[in-house]
Amino acid sequence: MSSLNSWAVYLLSAVAFLLLVSPQLTGAVRESRESSDWRNLDGVRKALDALSPGVMINLTYGNAPSNDPIELGGYELSCSYGNGTVTFPSLWPLPTTNLTGSSHYLVWLSGGKVQVAQTG
Repeated sequence: MSSLNSWAVYLLSAVAFLLLVSPQLTGAVRESRESSDWRNLDGVRKALDALSPGVMINLTYGNAPSNDPIELGGYELSCSYGNGTVTFPSLWPLPTTNLTGSSHYLVWLSGGKVQVAQTG
């Protein structure tokens, strides 16, 4: 009977500990996701800003479904991660479209504007 009581105390302690640290773990996950989105968005922005006439690039980022979609439009790239939005300016005018993680895109300049075609 005492071993049963020991297991009960152990399990109750484990549950109490998880309830105690759960808010901190949730915050860490949210910050990690925002950081990942920021890095992906910055990398895509740098690739698009580096385009020049006659250059085509194959573009992919992240792993679906763990990465949030990147929204293009006007002179901005943005990524919404649940509690906010990360936004970066673009050197070139962008089409209104969404890029998703792990998808493949062909990107080029045409008439001074970025063109995007999904290839896979």
